[in-house]
Amino acid sequence: MRIRLQNDGVAGSSASATGQINPTQSGSSIAPSSGLNTAGADQVEISSLSESISSTSSALEAQQADRVTQLAAVYAKGQYQVDSAQLSHALVSHALASAPVENDD
Repeated sequence: MRIRLQNDGVAGSSASATGQINPTQSGSSIAPSSGLNTAGADQVEISSLSESISSTSSALEAQQADRVTQLAAVYAKGQYQVDSAQLSHALVSHALASAPVENDD
């Protein structure tokens, strides 16, 4: 099986990483490709764009976790306050944006 994720046409990145999955090793280890055609071996290629998306996603997860921790601390102290006008505006805006469009044909 061969899986390839490539970012052709994306400015600033043209390299891709290639790895082969060795079924004789325990777990799902990935060994660097030597460029040899190994028939029947599973291969995975991940482009630099995919690596960038993964690292950005990890950074966003860390930021979200920090924000939740901050909010939990404020809530635990009894200092969490909600702006009811801002909340109601956000709820109505979200409801309008996600409402199905009706045709009057």
